[in-house]
Amino acid sequence: MFKKELKNETISLGAIYQASNEIKKIAWQGQINNKTIEPLIHSVYQTTSDEVEEIYINIKRLNTGLDFLRQQLVGDAFSRDAEVTRYFEAIGILVKNMNKHTDITNNLREELSNFQLEINQQNLYEHANFLSNLYLKTISKINPRIIINGDNKYLKENDNASMIRALLMSAIRSYILWEQSGGSKFRIFIFRKKIAKLAITL
Repeated sequence: MFKKELKNETISLGAIYQASNEIKKIAWQGQINNKTIEPLIHSVYQTTSDEVEEIYINIKRLNTGLDFLRQQLVGDAFSRDAEVTRYFEAIGILVKNMNKHTDITNNLREELSNFQLEINQQNLYEHANFLSNLYLKTISKINPRIIINGDNKYLKENDNASMIRALLMSAIRSYILWEQSGGSKFRIFIFRKKIAKLAITL
């Protein structure tokens, strides 16, 4: 059971870091990678699945995030990313505060379950627009808001802004999943090396 819990925690952490890193790439470079983003957007809609691996389509689709997670856990000072770490911390605070707003979270779940468009790499922007609008109607009402750093010429583009909000939704979904799997900052501290090793063997 311990091994399964740690595996699920590692997968969820990899997804959080993958989403956060993709947000950074969009915000600073306007770079959108549909293949990397698809499993993250897919996860937002999986509100009833019991299998963590299915939530992200396939674990291999999280290789980018899992490798990035490993670098943050065991890398030197040059490989650690302060901006992505800040997103992780901000998402954690937001998730904690979401628990105090059951009306908003219930509305969020209902809206997600009612949206029936099957996801693929060709319609990611349709999903991003839907999730962006839903984010603005629900999560953005909860303080503190997550502040995204970046280049204004990319942040002001509607498609980029929508995709960033959609990725924030996925990071929040993964953070909740991480906590439900038993994840905590204390466990990251205690099992840092084991999580890092799992991240490259999954």
